[in-house]
Amino acid sequence: MVNRNSEENIFSRFYSNNTIDLSFLTDCSKRHFRIISSSNKFLKIKDRIYDTEDMKKKLVNLSPRDVYYSTSTYLNPTTLGPRGKERTIFTKSGIVLNNDIAFDLDREPLSIRNLEKTRKDCKRLIDFMDKTGYSLKYIAFSGSKGFHVIYEDEKSVSIADPFEREMEIIKVRRELVDKIKEQGITIDSSVTVDTRRIIRLPGTINSKTGYTCTLLTRSQINQPVINWISDIPRLPNSVNIPRFTWPKFLTLPSIFSKKIEIKPVKRVVYSTYVISSVLGTKGRHAILLSFKNQKFSKVVRKLEKAIAKYRLTDIYLFSSGNEIQAISLKTVQRNRYQKILDYTGSNSATQLGKFGRVSLRMGPLVNSEMKEIQKPADFVKLIKSPDERVKNYVSAGHILFLIRHEVPLVKYPLIHGSAQFKIIHAEIRV
Repeated sequence: MVNRNSEENIFSRFYSNNTIDLSFLTDCSKRHFRIISSSNKFLKIKDRIYDTEDMKKKLVNLSPRDVYYSTSTYLNPTTLGPRGKERTIFTKSGIVLNNDIAFDLDREPLSIRNLEKTRKDCKRLIDFMDKTGYSLKYIAFSGSKGFHVIYEDEKSVSIADPFEREMEIIKVRRELVDKIKEQGITIDSSVTVDTRRIIRLPGTINSKTGYTCTLLTRSQINQPVINWISDIPRLPNSVNIPRFTWPKFLTLPSIFSKKIEIKPVKRVVYSTYVISSVLGTKGRHAILLSFKNQKFSKVVRKLEKAIAKYRLTDIYLFSSGNEIQAISLKTVQRNRYQKILDYTGSNSATQLGKFGRVSLRMGPLVNSEMKEIQKPADFVKLIKSPDERVKNYVSAGHILFLIRHEVPLVKYPLIHGSAQFKIIHAEIRV
């Protein structure tokens, strides 16, 4: 792993001395780029990147630990918004033009042996894709535990509506993933079907190892890893990749001591949150609630009482890891919202006073390599409130949010606010 106490400009020096050739990247100026900064912040590159020179300037100035780019091209990549916002007539953000077919293959833990197993999977995948007639764009060693294989989508979807076009692309990708799984080839299917995915940019450093994400030829991927791994560019203090790893039951602590205290190391992960603010109104909020490590039946009883006490509209319940998330579309002022948060014992009760809004994690948890480690919130139950749904105004933006996440909705006669919702991207230490 890269030494975090090494000189601060180690990444800047690397990118000053090494040019990232973007000739492999089609429609570069329509791609979205993100970085993990030297202070471990997950940031967007807000300017368009047109060529290698533009990228070099950014990398030297920002000195990022990790660099990613979007597998999709966008009408306006610099103002990229949440999926669903592309139907709004006032913005061109979020409109997907095309999407590369991206495959991510890896095995844990990092070792030459596991890399070799993954290389063989990678070769089988390429052989399969070649037979189906797809055109290979590139193969890359990720700089850590595996490989990326990217294909051109020459069978682009011809649907005028941006949202429907994107949904059709996702459908086609799922069908392709199913065919690959039938061949017994192990891939991270979430990468392939996600049109909003970002992956590591070839030529840049993988901060977990100090190795660069490196383009490989077909000849190299056909050879054992041990034949070419020493040729991969890396930082001077990069990790030494072991030939193999011991099974956990054979590690020294388990053999010689049962009293060794292992302190958990916090890691940085990322996710997406929807916020409570009802856009297009003055200070109103949809009711977003979060409950951690609580029994589902207990949360339901608590929310049923809240419906009766505060005359709430229907409550949509979601499961997300050890959390239960709840959304009522009824809009309320801040003081009323705080009373509901306190009454229900929501874990998000302190957010309103601190930030002026409540955020609810609905997206997947992803690590610094943009691999999904926890699925997005999954809709599990509707607590109905038929009498209140016809008496109260509900949020147009949050209705749109639920529609975009394919949640079955009941009809609401009283709707206000703009048909937009706001999400935020945040890093979390776990």
